[in-house]
Amino acid sequence: MSTTCPLSCGVCTFQCKDTEDQCLAWAQMGECDENPVYMYKTCPVACGICSPAKCQDTKFQCEGWGKNNGCNENPEYMARHCPVTCGVCKDTCKDLEADCPGWAAGGECLKNPVFMYKKCPNTCGVCEGSMCADSNITQCHIWADAGQCVVNPTAVMKECPSTCGVCTTTCFDHDESCSGWAKAGLCTEQPAFMNRVCPSACGVCAYLTNKDEL
Repeated sequence: MSTTCPLSCGVCTFQCKDTEDQCLAWAQMGECDENPVYMYKTCPVACGICSPAKCQDTKFQCEGWGKNNGCNENPEYMARHCPVTCGVCKDTCKDLEADCPGWAAGGECLKNPVFMYKKCPNTCGVCEGSMCADSNITQCHIWADAGQCVVNPTAVMKECPSTCGVCTTTCFDHDESCSGWAKAGLCTEQPAFMNRVCPSACGVCAYLTNKDEL
């Protein structure tokens, strides 16, 4: 329930952030699975319950480094400074407001779709699953140029969430086995793979969150 209903279960606070310095170490020891009630509330980023603010590359050289195999040759640095280029962060349907479930319960997804689909895409079911991608990139650009994202949001935003500005680039684990792999020490043994596939379990997401707060 905590992963599906974080607000109702008291997981969410005003900020998506770990509140203890030991969160990453605890998560890699398997505490998210063994002690979820405490860990989900105290270490939501380390446990992958929520993701930090929008993720972006911080170096203008990232694209070039990525083309030159930098993500594999220097995985720790690249994951932290070029997370989009290296596939650490991907477009998702992420709610941007804590009030989204309440607004949706009041029927706002249908009453005010232009606002709600952009602020609460996950709650309003804009995307299939959590990933955020256009169904037809060419057609989506045609519709967007014609203003259809605003004129016909209930249909077009669901078909074209990326073009219509619904997607948020966030840091999260991309495999259900990440917690177990991290506990087994693979973050250290196979950093190129693990930083890309399991950034939350390996502490990359927590690093990006803390960096944004400095």
